[in-house]
Amino acid sequence: MLRFTCMFFGLSFALSSFAAPKYFQIKREVVISDVSVEATNGGFNPAFTAYSVKGQLMLASNPCRAQGLTAFLQVKAVGQGKQHLVAMIKGRQRADLICTAEFEPVFVEVAATVRGEGTLVDSVFVRNVDELGTLRSLTSLMIREISCEQETFCTREFRPTTCVMRDIEFKGNNRCEALSEMRRFACLNSIVYAVDDVVCTFDASRF
Repeated sequence: MLRFTCMFFGLSFALSSFAAPKYFQIKREVVISDVSVEATNGGFNPAFTAYSVKGQLMLASNPCRAQGLTAFLQVKAVGQGKQHLVAMIKGRQRADLICTAEFEPVFVEVAATVRGEGTLVDSVFVRNVDELGTLRSLTSLMIREISCEQETFCTREFRPTTCVMRDIEFKGNNRCEALSEMRRFACLNSIVYAVDDVVCTFDASRF
């Protein structure tokens, strides 16, 4: 009886080692950059217009972490005839996936077409352009030479942040607000704005 029990335990242990792997479901909004907007065929109805929106996003920090992930540009109706284009990453990743910390970013292109009547460019917005929390209209994205007063909206999250670029410093209620003011100042003063030169820190003393 003891021998039979040991054999059964050994068989159970062997089978458990071949158990199906566990996966994490991933779906999240991400930053989109290099956004371009072009008019395209709106269809047979002359009252309709259409625009093709393209951009780029970082799928993962390296090829290993990109396994099982895909990217897309999702169209979301938000009410009052308005639509948001949202860059998304989704997929399934193994719970036991082990990757190195090497930074070899995987960038992918995403695209979507929006259609609607009349002033479509005034009712469609792209979320998270260059920074999480921003909201840019198609109108502003279609302007080749962006005005210093570009239409950028930030969330109202209070996470006081100070951003510094060379000798320029700006404070904001959050990172998006601080960067928005810095970009505007640089534009008005003909200063080259480079994201790689900007360092932002959370100001805990103001929290």
